[in-house]
Amino acid sequence: MAIQSNILRSAMLAAALVTGAACTQQTASAPPPAAAAGPELAGAWYEVYFDTNSSTIDERGRTIVRSVAYVVANNTTTRVTVIGKTDTVGAQSSNLVLSKLRADGVREALINAGVPAARIDTSWTGETRQDTVTQNDTANRRNRVVDITVVKMAN
Repeated sequence: MAIQSNILRSAMLAAALVTGAACTQQTASAPPPAAAAGPELAGAWYEVYFDTNSSTIDERGRTIVRSVAYVVANNTTTRVTVIGKTDTVGAQSSNLVLSKLRADGVREALINAGVPAARIDTSWTGETRQDTVTQNDTANRRNRVVDITVVKMAN
């Protein structure tokens, strides 16, 4: 009787393991909830760089804009923040205008790529909020930038 009891217990344990494995496989193969909602880059941060004294978006920048636009246009729970910046080459007043031109250019590119204008927040700082602090009249590519941040809106 003890042998039959051990066999029965082993058979039940094996059946439970097989059933548990089948449940695990089904759960693992089901898509995660975020995938069902569409693309998601909420909280993602991108940089579009510019040449000195230019507000022209280069090919790399256009690729970034298209990627961000795809995600935001297909996910109604996101917003985009665009902040234009410059390095310290040139007059401070000119750099403020240039940073606005850069931010507005990226904003327009996002709109043209399908992002609703109402979901884009745009600002510019000129040379006052640099990523890499430098002396005046120092060219620095890291500061000739538009920062793009994709954020999730509060429910």
